[in-house]
Amino acid sequence: MKNVFCYLVILSVFFCLRPADAASSGSSDNEAMRVAVVEFDVKGEVDLTDAGSIVAEWMIGAIARTEVFKLQERVLLKKILEEQKLSVSGLVDEKEAAARIGKLFGVQGIVTGSVIKWQDTVSVTARLIDASTGAIIRTAEITTGSMKAVPERINDLALVVAGMKHPDMMSHLDLDQTAAPGKTARQTGGKTWRDPVAAMDFVWIEGGCFQMGQSQEEGRTLAKEVGARVYRKKYDDEFPQHLACVDGFWMGMYEVTNRQFRLYRPEHSSKDFKGKSLNGDEQPVVYVSWDDAKAYAAWLSKAGKGKNAYRLPTEAEWEYACRAGTSSSRFWGEDSDEAGEYANVYDRTAHTIFHFKWQHHDCDDEYPVTSPVGSLYPNDYDLYDMLGNVWEWTEDSYKSDSYWQHQRNNPLFSEEGNRVRRGGSWGSAPGSVRCANRGNRATDRKNKEIGFRLIRVEK
Repeated sequence: MKNVFCYLVILSVFFCLRPADAASSGSSDNEAMRVAVVEFDVKGEVDLTDAGSIVAEWMIGAIARTEVFKLQERVLLKKILEEQKLSVSGLVDEKEAAARIGKLFGVQGIVTGSVIKWQDTVSVTARLIDASTGAIIRTAEITTGSMKAVPERINDLALVVAGMKHPDMMSHLDLDQTAAPGKTARQTGGKTWRDPVAAMDFVWIEGGCFQMGQSQEEGRTLAKEVGARVYRKKYDDEFPQHLACVDGFWMGMYEVTNRQFRLYRPEHSSKDFKGKSLNGDEQPVVYVSWDDAKAYAAWLSKAGKGKNAYRLPTEAEWEYACRAGTSSSRFWGEDSDEAGEYANVYDRTAHTIFHFKWQHHDCDDEYPVTSPVGSLYPNDYDLYDMLGNVWEWTEDSYKSDSYWQHQRNNPLFSEEGNRVRRGGSWGSAPGSVRCANRGNRATDRKNKEIGFRLIRVEK
């Protein structure tokens, strides 16, 4: 996030990592980390007065019952930060803010949290981050139809975020248990839908507005990391950052797989790369052009007997979905080397095998080429592989200065020429694995790193 004020708007809960996680946060293996709990952020018409403070009090008890924390006295975080003048817009970036907040309260772990009410659903979410880096470590959510049911479920939320309980063990809650075939950072409380023809899962993304494109701070950091020449060549088409608003939409939870694409084109092969298969049924389809992706969307629309239509996401929809309410370079934070938990990228293992000439991520995601979709953690919209695995085609035409022509609501740039691809791939360097990054290829271009996901349009 660009500034501390925005960072604090969603900041809800302070607590710590369990001892097993201490190595990443500067605590010894035998020393329990300290925790400070503050008010939760409240969104929507929650039917409980002072819900943020009350939920924080419930969390204090739940955290104490884990018996792995050094519980700090609850504090009025926003008031103290205002006194410390840390809430001035633009004073420090997210990592610096996390470090200063951690030092101020003597905690190594930070959890952002919220209580959200939409329609007949109440969601309580907590996100664990590392105070020294600002990187997201773990996320958990509980959902229910009423605030009255939240107290008895707070224990489960605390245990999952603390790493003492896996989300799959929370089957007694009214959560969607079918969202992810692989790792699950949280159980979705949002609406999901499955296409009966391709067995393709979609998640509903509420519409909203966001800052689209690369921030000035992100640009400065990136230019330092890759050098001015590489920056001008690859990344200076992400300006200007501008306000974009999108209507709500259904987005594919996963990238389209080989199995799903072969329902349309049985003979398709995604081939292999240097002996490593890209052709497994649950790996994302590659060697598909923009024209192929459009043709598949048209086929699936007809195969469902006209009840639903499918299309590629616009560039604005894609970035909005990738960010999932964050404003950091990546939906998990700023640190590219945290990608191993969230994105299949060019990592240490792939570098050892392939020796690509560009920079690799200093992490391991366990997959030298494409991974089965959903193998790593999702973002907070329950979308998997939004960064890494394969580049994804979008509807927009590419132009380096197209952002100057964007309308505010539902922008779509449409001209003849190359089309925009987003998200980076299993072979991408850190600079390309960011929510703001843009790439482009000719509409008939296909290779080992480009696939797609779909948008569902209800009729």
